[in-house]
Amino acid sequence: MQIRYTTNHPQRLAVMGGAYGNFWALRACLDDAMNIRADVRAFIGDAIGCCGHSNEVVAMIRDGFDLFVAGNHEQQAVAGSTSCGCGYSSEEDERISCEAFELATNALSENFRQVMAEWPDRAIVELEGGRVLLCHGSPGHTSEFLYEAELDDLRLEAWMDYFDVRGFVCTHSGLPWMRHLKSGRFAVNCGVVGKPDHDGDPAVHYAVIDLSRDAAPGVEIRRVEYDHEGWARRMEAAGIAPVFVSPVQTGIWTTGVASLPPSERNRWLRGVSGNSLPASDKPSWKPEFLEVATWRRILGDFERLGLLSPGETGEVLALLDPAFPFFTAVRLADSVHLHIKVDDVDLLPHTAVLCLGARAENARPGYIKYAFDGGVNLIFSSIPIAEEDQLPDPLPQKPFMDHVGIDLRRETGVVRATFEDTAMLARRAGWPSKSQGGGGRMVYCCHSTVAEKCWVYPPASGATWTRPIEFAYGPLQIGEEMNGCDLRPIDPRHPAAAGLKAC
Repeated sequence: MQIRYTTNHPQRLAVMGGAYGNFWALRACLDDAMNIRADVRAFIGDAIGCCGHSNEVVAMIRDGFDLFVAGNHEQQAVAGSTSCGCGYSSEEDERISCEAFELATNALSENFRQVMAEWPDRAIVELEGGRVLLCHGSPGHTSEFLYEAELDDLRLEAWMDYFDVRGFVCTHSGLPWMRHLKSGRFAVNCGVVGKPDHDGDPAVHYAVIDLSRDAAPGVEIRRVEYDHEGWARRMEAAGIAPVFVSPVQTGIWTTGVASLPPSERNRWLRGVSGNSLPASDKPSWKPEFLEVATWRRILGDFERLGLLSPGETGEVLALLDPAFPFFTAVRLADSVHLHIKVDDVDLLPHTAVLCLGARAENARPGYIKYAFDGGVNLIFSSIPIAEEDQLPDPLPQKPFMDHVGIDLRRETGVVRATFEDTAMLARRAGWPSKSQGGGGRMVYCCHSTVAEKCWVYPPASGATWTRPIEFAYGPLQIGEEMNGCDLRPIDPRHPAAAGLKAC
């Protein structure tokens, strides 16, 4: 079902979605929309949810908005379903969301259920500058998640052609974004007003569209603060489970995260630097096995030995920056290794390195690994380890760091999924990639064997990182002899890449 709305072709449209029963936050957003003189107010689904208080929030939406669209929560509640119909890819995320849906529908009166039954699946509002489609998930499916990292401009424009509109606004994912397209078109996710957007900031969001006849479209994501602590206490008093209360207080989701694209799972680490939280209240993170302070000390010691440059040290430490596209893998890594090429392994200051607390492992002619507590290891070699070693071009002056390795040793579902995400993340970030092993074929490197590897190569310019980065999945098996012919692949952009084969 779809309806069309017009009232003298207004210019300013406020769009909100995902109240989830949080009528304090909804009230704050409605007040904000009135203060900026929005001509039309639209609500695009998921009135009820994890915050309870279903009747109160549906009444506020009925009285405070001009236009309504049904979300999956409305559709499922009207149908009498016990499932939320959210469409999460994670079974656990869907299960917890269905618990919230049951909480919401148990408190919903039949009168307000009938109010929601009148809401259409889509709506079109005619503004002065053109028609705007309103939907919940996507123009095609109520429960489709449209994530910014996965948006296809051609698909967005095809939808606009199909519905003959200048733009569309959706919600459902909980993560606001804006996309400006050619010919003055646009697509927007307005975020949600019932919970924060997983960025460590408890504020909520909605969208404002200014569409006049003679100007480019104005699109704004409005950030709205409210008494989130007071609302959290009210939820607790109503007996609502902590898994649903915590995000209201912290701005960080407790569920739904596993279903996000990998690049969105740690949004709160990107967001805290720009919000107004006092330093003591900002969320902090800690890798499971890596000790950051130990890294700094050890890398500094190798700088003083002349085996690392300050630039190389900075590049390694930048792996711990949430801006690193493969940040999630670092958090799950068992260890990180630096592979350094030297002229002669025998001439290294071995005694000095051992005095730093190192353990010498896997020493072979032309190769040695120094392992440290804290999850950082340094490998030194003077044997061929990269496809560049087959080229006549001179290598950089030694010692130099050939590559950095992220060691994902645990064969668990989360670690495996993170490894499999690597190539996809590389494509999104514009980093070339190259895979080794897989499909039952092991990767043989030097005298070690591992199940699979994925290599990524930073952009040619403008990136903090300059060297190849290796993601190795599975336990490391060590052999007595040098059995490896799987050299580190050359950057696929290199002119000689097509003609080089390690084995």
